[in-house]
Amino acid sequence: MDLNLCLKVLDAEQIRQADQFTIKNEPIHSIDLMERASEEFVKWFTAQFSADSPVVIFCGTGNNGGDGLVICRLLNEAGYMVSLFCVGDPDSGSRDFKINYDYIQNYDIPQTVIEEGNFPELTTGTIIIDAIFGSGLSRPVVGLIADLINHLNEQPCAFRVAVDIASGLGCNERFEEGAIMLATHTVSFQVPKLSLLLPDNEKQSGQLVIKSIGLVEEYIQSLSSSFYYSTEDFIKSFIRSRGKFSHKGTAGKNLLVAGGLGKMGAAVLASKACLRSGAGLLTVHVPGCGINVLQNSVPEAMVIVDEQDHLISKMNSISEFDVIGVGPGIGIDRMTALAINQILDQFDRPMVIDADALNILSENKEWIEKIPKGSVLTPHPGEFRRLVGDWNDDYERLDKQIRFCAEHDLIVLLKGANSSICNSDGTVIFNSTGNPGMATGGSGDVLTGIITALLGQGYSGYESAVLGAHLHGLSGDLYVRKYTEETLIASDLIDFLPEAFRKVSGR
Repeated sequence: MDLNLCLKVLDAEQIRQADQFTIKNEPIHSIDLMERASEEFVKWFTAQFSADSPVVIFCGTGNNGGDGLVICRLLNEAGYMVSLFCVGDPDSGSRDFKINYDYIQNYDIPQTVIEEGNFPELTTGTIIIDAIFGSGLSRPVVGLIADLINHLNEQPCAFRVAVDIASGLGCNERFEEGAIMLATHTVSFQVPKLSLLLPDNEKQSGQLVIKSIGLVEEYIQSLSSSFYYSTEDFIKSFIRSRGKFSHKGTAGKNLLVAGGLGKMGAAVLASKACLRSGAGLLTVHVPGCGINVLQNSVPEAMVIVDEQDHLISKMNSISEFDVIGVGPGIGIDRMTALAINQILDQFDRPMVIDADALNILSENKEWIEKIPKGSVLTPHPGEFRRLVGDWNDDYERLDKQIRFCAEHDLIVLLKGANSSICNSDGTVIFNSTGNPGMATGGSGDVLTGIITALLGQGYSGYESAVLGAHLHGLSGDLYVRKYTEETLIASDLIDFLPEAFRKVSGR
């Protein structure tokens, strides 16, 4: 895995250093770098929004405001109906802000300096561009500007587009007090900011777009960070092709422990996803009630039938398997918990642990030490909370995830938008694929099947989690390109896995 092929998540000071290094060593004047960033924003904006809607730009007096001034000029030249509101005293602005402020006076653009009492009332079709504060903000926004932001958040506007980051949102933190712009879109420059990747800030970040502005990549790679944002090039760097003489025995002997009365669908979804992700041999341990379901729905899988008809109660010999995936639909009955403990006592190779198996662990935390090192846990936030306790915000949750992985030498894939995948060394990769349509029952069962198959084919636990999350989300994205988010169901993810594999393998 070449992490240099990911986008590195940097803090505000590191971003400032990268700007300054580029200005000095490209070399390029800072005002020309501002022009370059604004051009990238405008290219995206004009591809997304027609010139029919009025555009209102709010600029602070720092360099983020300078970006807004250039964006204002470029959109005006492109035929958009643009008006400008300056937030603060233009005479006290940064050097590049003042140059662009003087320049824009040559254009016939309605301009207003914001004061108490002259906040604009905007119409439903208006698009707000927020260039008040950038990623360097180090304190909460209060006073007049806070009142303005709160006012704009209440306006019935079509869209609020943030330049680099929503005003009021810290690059690596969320301030307890102060106003924050509610953005429907954020166009972030060069690298993602941590705050834009966390669920707590969804309403303040909206749809994230990252645009390169040509900062010196070698310098960015020299900066230290534990956080990364996956890219397709990164995934392509470690996905493998099968050898000419591969056979079903070399592609993984997989065991899935899944299903219960009324929940055999979870076993079917995990099984189909596992096979569709390259598993050589798949055996599924199911309750007695599941034998006909599995044999009819997944004829490629072998089936072990539990002695109990409605639940998993006891494991037979499991030493022959390369990997075990456990959890989908199994319930949390006491007998099932004992079966999980039996697996943990007998199996010493990496596992995939999901769903009810995680809930069983949360009730028997002393068993966590038995989990084979390098195993992959795939909780959603509720399951993770039961494992590690509550948190105040997503920054604290991320810290708990890092500490849990380090303490137990495990990989945790915390599911959700931009799923965070943490290794035992503290490296966190945020997944860049997926969409809201995947918030549907059975989606996690599909992910369990994918990761189990990848582990069985010889990928490490971390590689399997990262690749699995990418393929899972990409399948959802490919579906949505053809259909809609609302119509997506979990089995659609399996249907689009072949196309996802083809896309990342380059074949």
